[in-house]
Amino acid sequence: MGYVATMTRLCHLSLRWCPQVRDFGLQTLCSMRSLKSLSIAGCPQLTIGGLSCLVQMQTLQELELTNCPAATKELINYLRDNLPHHCSITL
Repeated sequence: MGYVATMTRLCHLSLRWCPQVRDFGLQTLCSMRSLKSLSIAGCPQLTIGGLSCLVQMQTLQELELTNCPAATKELINYLRDNLPHHCSITL
């Protein structure tokens, strides 16, 4: 994931159903300033702690969290309150 984070012009990233994605890798991606859409649907290793770091991604316009066990109602509310208002969250 560290290598992906160095792709400074990357706008769209899909990591759907990747069981290897963990909190540390996701936190590495949070430094990406050009990312507009991110799909981490079905990533079972992510926790609330890892997902909460997504609020750092202020350029994000689309976020897919379908079938993420850690995507609780409280977490979704937190993300909606702290991500840009134009960011669409898909559950």
